[in-house]
Amino acid sequence: MKIVTDVAILINVLEPLHRIDTEEGLISWVSQDLQLVFPHRAFLCGIGRIHGNGIAPVKIMASNFPLDYLQSLKQPGDLYCSAAIKSWLASGDVLLFDPEAMTGSGLDRTWRERFKASGLQNIAAHGIHDLSRQHASYFSFHQIPEPLGERHRFLLQILIPHMHATVLRILHKIKADATVVKKDRALTKRELEVLAWVCAGKTSAEVATILGIANSTVRNQIQSVLVKLRVNTRSQAAAKAIMEGLVIAR
Repeated sequence: MKIVTDVAILINVLEPLHRIDTEEGLISWVSQDLQLVFPHRAFLCGIGRIHGNGIAPVKIMASNFPLDYLQSLKQPGDLYCSAAIKSWLASGDVLLFDPEAMTGSGLDRTWRERFKASGLQNIAAHGIHDLSRQHASYFSFHQIPEPLGERHRFLLQILIPHMHATVLRILHKIKADATVVKKDRALTKRELEVLAWVCAGKTSAEVATILGIANSTVRNQIQSVLVKLRVNTRSQAAAKAIMEGLVIAR
């Protein structure tokens, strides 16, 4: 039976997914491993907050998805909305749409024409709501080289929870990495002292005398400040420090 065979293959396909924690890793998996059981040529996923009939994404990831069509889905307030997204949000069920086969003909006619013009050909999409139905993930596959049917519905019902967990893991890693970067760029108490005197126009030798430390220490502190503030000169560091409120102009 075809579905039984797909499940056996899917178990092997899903195994590496559970180790992926980067966007690049997910796109690589979708573009290579997943093709063994769910062939397609374009992919889009988004996760974010539900607003009415659309999603305000926290993160969007895509592979071979036409950017002009994606841009056409963007509404005021950074909300992404289409007839397909609306249909999925309303039903919460797998969405299968093939304009040539007239599947999903109840969808908005204007959108259907725009979709056909995009070259995406068809849609097999599904996602996950949270318990409060305030947030959702949405995964959309396109240019699927076979008639859409119950096999695709069945596979998406198995696939999407695993892909959703991977996206959450990616977002968690992005947040954790950002926290580490922020900590790495935080100025120490001594660096702030040195920076304050630099902002006051003091030379390295003057700062060393004021703080009672060696000239070489002041130079090292200033170099560290330049790196953390992502600037090239003392004057740029002083300007950024004052602008961002790191020190008070004397």
